[in-house]
Amino acid sequence: MKKSSCFLLFFLLLSQVVVAEVETEAEKVLKSSIGEVFEIMLDKEMAMEQKKSNVTEITGGVFNFSLMAKLSIGKAHWSEFNVKQRDEFISLFTASFEDFYVDKLDLFSNEEVVFQPATVVEKKKVQVPTILLSKGKEYSILYKMSNTKGGWKIYDITIEGISLIHTYRSQYSHILKSGKPEDLLAKMREKNEENKENKEL
Repeated sequence: MKKSSCFLLFFLLLSQVVVAEVETEAEKVLKSSIGEVFEIMLDKEMAMEQKKSNVTEITGGVFNFSLMAKLSIGKAHWSEFNVKQRDEFISLFTASFEDFYVDKLDLFSNEEVVFQPATVVEKKKVQVPTILLSKGKEYSILYKMSNTKGGWKIYDITIEGISLIHTYRSQYSHILKSGKPEDLLAKMREKNEENKENKEL
């Protein structure tokens, strides 16, 4: 084997080791978080409201809400927000996403998740494909994760090919095209208050 080929093989093997380490760490975080959620949901002695509270705490540590909020607006419109508006939007977005996520817990019925090999998209970005088995049906769910100072965090979820971030962006863009950041914030505040009132009923 030529010397150049030996060096090429060495670097390929080294790259595979590095990729495997990245994948393992990201998958470990995701599997741990999902496992904790499932353990809570399967606890027959815990009230649903307590389950939702515990799940919210878990998701708060695994989702990168600030990046998700920014991506849901897009670069073009994000520049239209001042610092105060950006902070409020991230807060409102986080509350909205958590309400969406937690409300779906009422539909939980002993589902299973099958993890598939992760794919490294960039140096600090990994995609983890999974299959959700629910009531005899299979649903493909792709978790997109990035390596932050606080560890691996989810910044988007694609369910059956539909990105949650793109869905939010489509909704927000519709408002921002004909309005201003304050118009969007006003609608989000109103929706947030509605969600709070519904929880209290």
